[in-house]
Amino acid sequence: MAKYTALTSKTPLTDLPNTQEGKQLLEKARDMLKEVLTRGSAPARVLDGGDGDNELLVHYLAVVLTAGLDKALWRRVADAESKRFSKYLENEDLDCIMYIAWGFGIEAVPIDALGLGGGLGLAYDVGVRVWSYLRFAPRNDPNWKLVNRFLTRGWVLLARRELVRLVEEAVEARVMSLVEDYSKRVDIVRALSNAVGGLGVQKSLVTSVTTNNTGVVVRRRRVGGVPPCMGAIISEIKSGGNPSHQARFALTAFMLRRCMGEGRDVHDCVEEVVGLFRTVADFDEKVTRYQVEHIAGLRGGRKAYMPPSCEEMNSLGLCPTNLGCGVKNPLAYGLSGGGKKGGRGRRRSRRGRTRSN
Repeated sequence: MAKYTALTSKTPLTDLPNTQEGKQLLEKARDMLKEVLTRGSAPARVLDGGDGDNELLVHYLAVVLTAGLDKALWRRVADAESKRFSKYLENEDLDCIMYIAWGFGIEAVPIDALGLGGGLGLAYDVGVRVWSYLRFAPRNDPNWKLVNRFLTRGWVLLARRELVRLVEEAVEARVMSLVEDYSKRVDIVRALSNAVGGLGVQKSLVTSVTTNNTGVVVRRRRVGGVPPCMGAIISEIKSGGNPSHQARFALTAFMLRRCMGEGRDVHDCVEEVVGLFRTVADFDEKVTRYQVEHIAGLRGGRKAYMPPSCEEMNSLGLCPTNLGCGVKNPLAYGLSGGGKKGGRGRRRSRRGRTRSN
C-alpha cells in the first residue's frame, strides 16, 4: 500500500480523468473490476506493457471504484486481490516472504532463530508471534484454531505455505480497510466512477452478479426452521464472506436435504444452492455447481450426503450454541418435538396431569 500511496501522491486521483493516459487506466480498472465480480479472480496482468507502476495503479483504482459498489461485494474484490498477491508470493524465498509479512504487521522469524530442538526445524519453517497469528488466522477454519497449533514461548510454528496464507489474509484485511476508507470519500469515488460511465455502470455490474441473490431465501417446512449453525453460515455468505470448506459442505448438504424433503426436484434444489453461493468472495460457478451436484448424488459415487451431526458441527467450531439446540442433527431442528424452538415441551404424568419437563 505504501507503493500505491507514492504513485497517487504524484498525480491526485481526481486529476486522472483529465489526461488520456489517466482515463485509459481508469477504464482498465473498470474492466478489471468487472472481471473480478463475474469470475471471482483478478487477472495476473492488466496491461500489455511492462510498466509496473501503472499496473499497480490500475489495481489501486479498481479498489477505489469498489467503494462505490454494494458493500456485500467488497470482500469479493479483497479476496481476489489477496489471492493474486499470494500467488506471486509463493514464488519468493522465505526471507522475502518474512520481510513482506513484517510489512503487514506479522512478526515472523526463521525456525532456527527460536533455538528449538526435537526435529521441529524439519516440520516447520517459521515462528509467528501469537498475537500476529490470532489477528490474521482464517476464521471458521478449524485447522487454524490455536488449540490445533504448536505454540511455544509465544510463537506459533508454521510451514512456509502457511505463512503465505497468513499474509494473504492480511492483504485481504488491508484492501477491505482501504475500500472502507474510500467509501467515506464520496467525491473522489463519484468523480472516478463518472469518468468511466457513472455509478449506473457500476451498479449494473452489481446487478449482473447478485440478481435474485441479494436476499438469500431459505425454504422451510411449515413446522421447520433454520438452525443457528446454518443461519450463521448463511449470514456470512450474505455479507460477502468466505466460509470454510467444512461450513460450505455442511450448508450445502443441509439445504439439499431440506429442499428434496419438500418433494422438489433435485435439479431445482441444486440451482437454489448454487444461487445461494453467488455472493461468496471466491465464487466460481463451474466449480460450485460440480461440488453441489456431487453432494446431491448426481456425480461421483452417486451418493447423496447428509449434513454433519451436531456433535461434528460443534467439533468443527460451527455450532454457535455449543450443542444448545436439543437435536442431534441440524435437519431435526424445528421439526415436531425437535429443538428448542417454541419453548420446552410438556408431558403428561400417568394420572393425566400435565407437568413441565
